[in-house]
Amino acid sequence: MKTLEFLISEKFDSNIEKYGYDENSCDCCGKQLKSKSWAVNTIEGPEVILASVTDEEIENEGLYSQGLFYLGASCIKKYPKEYRIKL
Repeated sequence: MKTLEFLISEKFDSNIEKYGYDENSCDCCGKQLKSKSWAVNTIEGPEVILASVTDEEIENEGLYSQGLFYLGASCIKKYPKEYRIKL
């Protein structure tokens, strides 16, 4: 299964201090999301997997899903289109 490393911005910690952290925070940069429009699917690590991979395929590989990580409009652009999930 082809994966990519989940990217965390170098500004993540300072943005969490500035804006706080809750379910509406971008999991990459820590800024507040205007809406939960974009996400990536992740497995333990966390590593990002192709958007088309199913839960069954993850289980067949002996891996565990960490679910969706929600990203802002600029952070989602760090990933190729085949990894992006438009909600």
